[in-house]
Amino acid sequence: MKYAVSSWIYGGDNLETIFDRLARYGYDAIELEGEPERIDRHRIINLCRTYKLSVSGIAGMYPWPTEERDLAALDRESRQKAVRYLQSCINYAHDLEAPLVIVVPSAVGKVMPLSILNGDKAMTHWDEEVEQEWNLARDSVHQCVDLALERGVILAVEPINRYETHLVNTCSQAMKFIEPMDKKAVKIHLDTFHMNIEEASIVEAILNAGPMLANLHVADSNRQAVGRGHIDFKAILQALTKINYPGVLSLEPLPPVPNPYVAMKIDRYKLMRDQIARESIEALKSLS
Repeated sequence: MKYAVSSWIYGGDNLETIFDRLARYGYDAIELEGEPERIDRHRIINLCRTYKLSVSGIAGMYPWPTEERDLAALDRESRQKAVRYLQSCINYAHDLEAPLVIVVPSAVGKVMPLSILNGDKAMTHWDEEVEQEWNLARDSVHQCVDLALERGVILAVEPINRYETHLVNTCSQAMKFIEPMDKKAVKIHLDTFHMNIEEASIVEAILNAGPMLANLHVADSNRQAVGRGHIDFKAILQALTKINYPGVLSLEPLPPVPNPYVAMKIDRYKLMRDQIARESIEALKSLS
């Protein structure tokens, strides 16, 4: 099994600090934040050579509120901006020889359809409004399939728990979402923290995903380092072996702060950055 850390959890740390941290604790790769315009490609390539790390994937960033990163946006122009953002992440992944881009169909933090959130429709219209956004999001992802195939990059659709998004929450929903798309280009990304909330069984969800599972985020039940919660990671590793999982375990633990996008930027948690990297990989390797 190979190990990575999703870089966005380290807040304001500069890239070389993050690369050095991961190399020191024995990681194989880094999962990069999906900000293609902010991070210089040549610098990443040089850091990978220096620290002997690969790029395991690009973590698309879809924070709510947004007018340019919601693939399910009702406004066509906003939706097209989100499509262009995803396409830029595909090109970014290709340039860095990363195999995949993580895709969240609806902005993270938007927990109900926009028409209901804005008061244009009543809660009684929930099902039809969710279906509308579902179809819009699926069309947005579908628009990126040809580029993904051309670039040799997988679009890995991530279900996220109901307290962070309303559209795709479970593995089975993600499988249904990608059903009509080319399976060479579109697969599933799962996350142990979100699965602990939404799935009846994390192991069964992994087994059901089977060969469609392209990537896995790892954090314990409280979204902290592996071993600080109650998730049975030994059973998860056994399930991954059963499906011949080809990807990496990409660590994504965070401190106990409600907004994941600001959690690691808070000064008092800076000392946790090395600690959670060390604790998590040691715990996982001890179970292998």
